[in-house]
Amino acid sequence: MVNTMTTTDKKKEENSMKKIYKAAQVIRKSIATFTKERNVLQVSSGITDVPAELYTMIHWIMVGPAEKLETEKRTRVVDRATLTVSQNIMYGFKSSAQVKYKPSSESASFRSPHARENPQVLVLALTIHHDTRNKKLMNLLNSHGYSVSHGRALLMETALANAVVENTRAHQGLYVPPFLRKGTFVFFAADNTDFAGDTRDGKGTTHGTITAVYQKIDPSKEPVAEPLIIGDAQSLSVTPYHVDILHCDKPTPQHVKRSEQFAISRGISES
Repeated sequence: MVNTMTTTDKKKEENSMKKIYKAAQVIRKSIATFTKERNVLQVSSGITDVPAELYTMIHWIMVGPAEKLETEKRTRVVDRATLTVSQNIMYGFKSSAQVKYKPSSESASFRSPHARENPQVLVLALTIHHDTRNKKLMNLLNSHGYSVSHGRALLMETALANAVVENTRAHQGLYVPPFLRKGTFVFFAADNTDFAGDTRDGKGTTHGTITAVYQKIDPSKEPVAEPLIIGDAQSLSVTPYHVDILHCDKPTPQHVKRSEQFAISRGISES
């Protein structure tokens, strides 16, 4: 194949590559210096979870300089895709020190980038683990840079469990969700959880009550509890915590004459 590029074409291509390289350097610097609060586990993501330079570049690559498309739905689709790609790039980012490091083995890979974990890679792994418990699927997604590994997800779940334990300890045995606000009505829904409840002798049964609390969002009100502090778990051990159950005396049976009370209330006389 004959190369028909002229000197002018080569010069233009070279200038274009220089511009791309400079843009890449700007974005790499923005990623390297980007910091976020590490002690809070976010379940949703936004443009503040990635550097503005990175997000803008990916958005321009996808749709050009247009800020909005013809419909809100199309705009949301592009914004969501831009945010997803941006977070995946951040997770796959390698620092200059990592690039220059000489491993002792040819099979050595890069260390997991915990410092640049974001809602995209964390919550995807936690969701897959919650829904499927499929270790192979999780590690497949991790190998392609879409999520953290199965082992890392287990550590994050352990850290979350320990944060709940600390919240329970701080409120004398009661877990108080961080989203609750003072001075706003709350609504509760309770349901029983019974396992093997149909056994004849009652052995091996489990009986519990699950209570869910709901509240309308009012950001202006003061929170009841502090946000959960998610530490960096080093093992799969959950901090033990036991709640003392207060003694409750057996109630004294009382005979209730419901039929007599009904008759009296209705003015029915015995004959």
